[in-house]
Amino acid sequence: MRSRGWLPVIVALLVLAASLVPGGGGGGTLGPIGVDKLLHVVGYAVLAGTSLYALRTRTRRTTLVVFVLVTAFGGVVELLQAPVPGRAISLLDLVADAVGAALGIAGWWLLAATDRAGESTTE
Repeated sequence: MRSRGWLPVIVALLVLAASLVPGGGGGGTLGPIGVDKLLHVVGYAVLAGTSLYALRTRTRRTTLVVFVLVTAFGGVVELLQAPVPGRAISLLDLVADAVGAALGIAGWWLLAATDRAGESTTE
């Protein structure tokens, strides 16, 4: 596997490890949103973005597949949290995961558009 291909694997393992810490999770709020939900959004945004970066493709189909797989990964992590002390399955966490995946994908597409805009068409 190429070095960039390991990036989403490493991010996924970090997200998984952080999600399975007993009694873990971000406490408190930042405005109207819980810190734990923001951590979900950031983690899954990074996972989606690094997945697209590793795949080196900018197709809608690949983007949709990444969104579905990253969100499904979030669902699996939620299920794995059930027996962990201080953790629980949360539909809102899964929603935050999906929002994060969508934001990571949007960021990837914006960066890709910026890269293309910066390319010179003259030779």
